[in-house]
Amino acid sequence: SPSSSVDVNDELSKISYQLAQIREAPFQSKMGGGENWFDHFPSSIRPTDAVILAGCGSTSTLHRDPFEWTGTSLCLEGTKIWRFILPPSMDEGGVSIVDEALRSYRLDSVAWDGSTEDSEKDDVDSLVLSAGWQSDLSLYESRSEDVPSGMALLEMEEDNEDAYIAAIETMGCDPSRLGPDVKAQSALQTLKRSDSMGGPGFVTAVQRAGDLLLIPAHCWHQTYAPVPSIAVASQRCGAEVDGANIVGHVLSTLIMNGEAEASAIPDILRREQYEEGVGRDVVH
Repeated sequence: SPSSSVDVNDELSKISYQLAQIREAPFQSKMGGGENWFDHFPSSIRPTDAVILAGCGSTSTLHRDPFEWTGTSLCLEGTKIWRFILPPSMDEGGVSIVDEALRSYRLDSVAWDGSTEDSEKDDVDSLVLSAGWQSDLSLYESRSEDVPSGMALLEMEEDNEDAYIAAIETMGCDPSRLGPDVKAQSALQTLKRSDSMGGPGFVTAVQRAGDLLLIPAHCWHQTYAPVPSIAVASQRCGAEVDGANIVGHVLSTLIMNGEAEASAIPDILRREQYEEGVGRDVVH
C-alpha cells in the first residue's frame, strides 16, 4: 500500500543518515573538517556507497582505489580480513614501486558523458575522470588444511569468542595459512628489499561487525571473508587530506587520455594543498 511504501522509504532514509553519521565521524575533528568535495560533483559522476556482500571464502581483487581518495568500510555483519601493502616513502619511489611489482594495470572507473534528460547520450563524448589500479595477483591463493571452515568458525564464535578472534587473526597474519600466489610472493619479496620491510610484506587488519575501517590513498589492499559478511564501502574527499591527490588524479587522467592540456590548467587546480571551504570553487 502507499502508506507502507512511505514507511519503508522513511526507515531507509533514517538508516542511510545513521550510516553516514558513523562514516563521517572520524573526519569531523582531526582529519581536515567535515567538507566532502564529492558532494559538489554532478550526481551522474558522484561516487556512491556500495553494499558489499561477501560469501565464505570469497576475496576482493588486489587493487588500489581510483581518484586516490580516502576509502571507508563499515562492517555490519560478519568478519573480514584485510591485507594492505603500504607504499614506500617518496624517497624510495613511492607507490609506483608497488604498482610495478604487482604488475598492475589501469581500469577506468568514472566517466562523465555530460548528457542530460534532454540530450542524446550517443551524441556526447565521454570524459574519463578516474582510473584505478588492479592486479591479477592474489594474496589469498591457497588455504592450509588447518584453517577452520566457515561453519567451524561460526560455531567457535558462539562457544568461545576469544578463540574465534585468535583463529582469524592467526590466519590473516600468517601467509602459510592463507598464502599469496607465487607471483605475489615474488612481488612482496621485491618490495621488502626495496623498503626494508620485515614480516610477510603486508599489514593485516581484522574487521568485525561495527568496525569502521579507513583506507588511506595509495594503499594496495585485498580482502578475504573467513565467514559471510556485509559491509558498506564509501569514499570521501576532504580538503586537507585528499584534495590535492584527487585534483591531481583527475587532471593526470584527462591529460593521459588527451582530454586536457597541462598549459590550460587554472591556478586553483595547481595547488599542493587546499584549505576547508574551497571545495565548490575547485570542483566547479
